[in-house]
Formats: sequence, C-alpha cells, structure tokens
Amino acid sequence: MSMSTLAVPSKSATTVLLLTENWLRNVFPSDLYTVRGRDAGEDGDNPAVVVTHRHSKDDNVPLLVVEVSDAPMSAEAVEEAGRYAAAGARDFWVIEVAARKLHTFRNPQPDADTKHGYSYQQVRANSQFALVAPLVADIHLAQVCNLLPW
Repeated sequence: MSMSTLAVPSKSATTVLLLTENWLRNVFPSDLYTVRGRDAGEDGDNPAVVVTHRHSKDDNVPLLVVEVSDAPMSAEAVEEAGRYAAAGARDFWVIEVAARKLHTFRNPQPDADTKHGYSYQQVRANSQFALVAPLVADIHLAQVCNLLPW
C-alpha cells in the first residue's frame, strides 16, 4: 500500500497567501466578485487565490489566479500555466516566496505546441520592488514586497 504525501506550504507561503487574499478582497467588491482561497491540491496544485465574477453565467472562468510557491519556477511550472490559459484565465500570477518574485502570465492564446493547447502571450518575472495590478483592476497597484511577509 502506497501513500502519497502532500507538500505542506511553509509559514511564509501561507502568510503570502493571506496577504494576497486580503489585498484582493479590497480590490474586488464583494457584490460583484468572488475572491476565494484554494488549498494545495492532491494533483500538485499550489495554494492559490482565485477571483471570479459573482453574477457571471460562467462563474468557472477565473479573472485572476494567484498561486503561491515555495519552489523556484521551473519549465514544468510555466508549462502548467497553460492549463489556466486553456480555462480562460486572462491573468495568472505565481508568487515565488523564497526568490521574492512575482511571475505574471497574461493574455492567453492558442498554442498547438504546448501540453494544454494554450500559452500566455505575455510572461514577466517581477522583482519585489515592481508595481503590479490585476488586468481587470489596473488602477489598483500593489508593490510585490507588500504581498511578502518580511
């Protein structure tokens, strides 16, 4: 009998998740949007915050997904971003806790050469001093270091 072990996020990653969720709850009004945290999944998903339209006919399409990772970004992680692109998420972020970076993936596009058939047109690695904003709320800037615990 084999048991799979789920990686438990570090205290720092948990703090980043809470700081990010709190900031997004202030950016997106609760009467129009749903902001919810997602625990690490059995399929290897990192913990995340997902923002969707509250009254949308297709509430499964996220406006923004922010994953928090203790591990460094890898080619596999970039490839997995295509899964969110295929789901229609226009904005996907990965906060790399140890490196104090925020990776943004924006504007999904069909891409037959990728695992999920989609990739992101714009991919950036932002330093802790960068200012970022969700695509659908571009006037709400946050400095990356304000989403980090120290």
